[in-house]
Amino acid sequence: MKRLLALVLTMGIAFSLLAGCTQNANNGDENGGNTGNKEWKIGLIAAGTFGDNGLNDALKKAAETFTENTGIPVTCVEVNEFNDHEIHARNFGNEGYDMVIMGGTVSEIMSPILEDYPDTHFVLNKGTVDGYDNCTSIQFEEPAAGFIGGAFAVMMSEYLGGPSEVGWIGGQRIADLELCRYCFEAGAAYAGGKATAAYVGDFTDIAKAKELAMQMYNGGMMIVQAFAGGAANGVYQAVEGLEEGKYAMGAATGQFELSPDRIIASHIIKTDEYFATVCQQFIEGQLPSGIVKAGLADGATGIRLSPNIGDLVPQEILDAMEEIEQKLISGEIVPPTTEEELANYLAEINA
Repeated sequence: MKRLLALVLTMGIAFSLLAGCTQNANNGDENGGNTGNKEWKIGLIAAGTFGDNGLNDALKKAAETFTENTGIPVTCVEVNEFNDHEIHARNFGNEGYDMVIMGGTVSEIMSPILEDYPDTHFVLNKGTVDGYDNCTSIQFEEPAAGFIGGAFAVMMSEYLGGPSEVGWIGGQRIADLELCRYCFEAGAAYAGGKATAAYVGDFTDIAKAKELAMQMYNGGMMIVQAFAGGAANGVYQAVEGLEEGKYAMGAATGQFELSPDRIIASHIIKTDEYFATVCQQFIEGQLPSGIVKAGLADGATGIRLSPNIGDLVPQEILDAMEEIEQKLISGEIVPPTTEEELANYLAEINA
């Protein structure tokens, strides 16, 4: 009955599959995206809505890059409610799509979908589903990037003559952001400092994010990490109105264009580059099923310095970041990924 209901619901938004990145379809070859005798059908279900200058826009950029390189269109759809993930996935499956990228955290709903559409290969950007031939779970090793970000923020704040305390502003208390916060706090402690975290409550409230950021900056902090989707603009607006010497850190693929003179570095996941490659691997028959890890060692995650003001970072900090990165890759440093692990780590560092 549940599957029947889900199928009925899909009809209500079927036409939405015509929106999004399919506008690039005419940029392909004369066959409208054919390669050889195969006409590929690839879809992308965002983790929310486009225009966030974060994950969703990075996924869309990956689709556009893939289309530019191959002429194969990618149908992109947005998500407004959690149920939309399954509705869109089943729509794509019913339409005979070859591959569908799931941008959100959807592990809990995937098993019946994978069983109902064995000929559609689903790629998960968040979460893990193993044991299905038609599913690939991409696991970005975000903890290492978060750890380096926390250490960098403290070292840079001290270099600028500021305190050893830095800020971190997230969107909502969801698993992915909590994980990044734990690691950022651990990295800050590793560098001899402290990170204070706050949550906006959603990913769109720019005014609230600006208010939280102003509290941190007015309290003496020199650097605040924004990890709040579209609401991160509030952090950037806050720092832009302050005196020189105070900076923000971005996320996603950099976000430097949002505040060229104040975002000094960003915690990055190269979603745009990585998923364009994933699409290419799929059509070439080289995308494996199961769990695929992507992290520091292969350049998929890490810290990216600003192309505009990155030269403010001294060589001593660059060297320290390189040393930390190598320790993370080797396993000498293992970032905490739970509240309990963070508490234990901080107790050990502060002992």
